[in-house]
Amino acid sequence: MKERVLVNSSLELVDTGVVYINPNPGYRYAFACHSHLVQLGPRELLCTFQRGHALYSVDSVIILTRSRDGGKTWATEGLVHDPVGDERPFSYHGPVQARTDDGTIVINAIRWDRSDPNKPLFNEDTGGILPADSVLYRSTDNGTAWSAPQVIESPEGMVITPASAIVVLADGRWFLAFDRWHAYDEPGPLRPRTVGLLSSDEGQIWSDPVSFGDNSTPGVYHWHGRVIRLRDDRLYALMWTANLETGESMPLHFVVGSPDAREWSTPEPTNISGQTNGSVDLGDGRMAAIFTVREGGSPGFYVTLSEDGGRTWDLENQLHVWDATGRDKLGISSPHKYPRSHDTISFGAPTATLLDDGDIFCTFWCTEASMTHIRYARLRVV
Repeated sequence: MKERVLVNSSLELVDTGVVYINPNPGYRYAFACHSHLVQLGPRELLCTFQRGHALYSVDSVIILTRSRDGGKTWATEGLVHDPVGDERPFSYHGPVQARTDDGTIVINAIRWDRSDPNKPLFNEDTGGILPADSVLYRSTDNGTAWSAPQVIESPEGMVITPASAIVVLADGRWFLAFDRWHAYDEPGPLRPRTVGLLSSDEGQIWSDPVSFGDNSTPGVYHWHGRVIRLRDDRLYALMWTANLETGESMPLHFVVGSPDAREWSTPEPTNISGQTNGSVDLGDGRMAAIFTVREGGSPGFYVTLSEDGGRTWDLENQLHVWDATGRDKLGISSPHKYPRSHDTISFGAPTATLLDDGDIFCTFWCTEASMTHIRYARLRVV
């Protein structure tokens, strides 16, 4: 696809810094990853992230940190949920959050049973995953106190994990997007798919599964799409795409959903060669996206703009907001075959939040000097 060059807008990197990094490395190791942010007030931001000894470690928990100066400095406030009281050992992964119109903050995350701490989450032979609970936490006081975890019942026969935060639709219902896997011992190969669940009672009951991101091309699959609501109430997601029969990486594809989340377009390719990502709607057909690049000579995170509703992107003027050259792996080389290929990744899962003042606040996890931590980049469209 031909690259699109924007003539009316460009991006300026306003600020960059650290959201969380291990404050006491001489006495403990803290692997921080999978951050997500909401804005609470003109200067107040709330960020959740996963922390443990490793990406898939059994001690993984959800941590909360807060900024009261627009993201320049952050104070870690502790656990969203203390697993000490759980009925059996769980690890908690991939928290994302949304703020509803009445001010309620809703976190959704993955919870794995780690009763056997030596059993890996992913089956190396089949690509399947252990049974996972999708859990919700709620706060009605801007994140000071949180409800007990509410487990979302998965549709029968589906193994799913949350892919993005809750989206409140124009009609008031909640939509939650999931990646669909196959069971741990179910024969492979991996065929990732996406599905959404709807709730008419603010997340108490979830039903009406909706498949989206389906491609008619044999072997081509899409996953990790962070669904957002556009200003005209339609839905949008950029999706990591690959041909898993040939092993070919493909450009990010985009899908557009109807305001009621029932109808979805067929995935179409963009001109972005990337993986995990986050996007925001700037209005009047303009969008911004941050995405992960692992292949090629300049790995890291890039931010770019679109002026045609997220179909094509201005790669000529994209900003490289984190350069992972020489620090894209942890320690040793890992096997190329999934899932072990993920074991040594050192950066990923960028997110983008449009602030009330029009700036774009991105967070991501990355590694520098053996410290895997959460960073931010604040950008402005000029």
